Amino acid sequence: MEMGDWLNAVALLAVGFYLGLALDGLLQLDGAAFWIAAAGMPIMFWGLIAVARVIDGLIDRIFPGGVKPARAPPPKERKPLAVLFSVPAGVAAGLVGAQFGLSGLLP
Repeated sequence: MEMGDWLNAVALLAVGFYLGLALDGLLQLDGAAFWIAAAGMPIMFWGLIAVARVIDGLIDRIFPGGVKPARAPPPKERKPLAVLFSVPAGVAAGLVGAQFGLSGLLP
């Protein structure tokens, strides 16, 4: 692994940690509020994806052709495991840390 991979893994670990703290706060919401948020977020997410696909299709119809892919793209290297597992490990560490009172780190 190169130095950039280690820096990327540390940054993603920190992001995952704060996501874990936020997830713990979301899980501690009142039952009714949590289920509304839990049902609303995926609906808004998929709605956003649908709108993006519709707009992309309209742009493709207005401006046909687009960008042509390269003839022979170079093979992609596999990401190191430290980078791949840094976000899930950060979320898990954030959830555990929130149980020990670190949720006060969030603004």
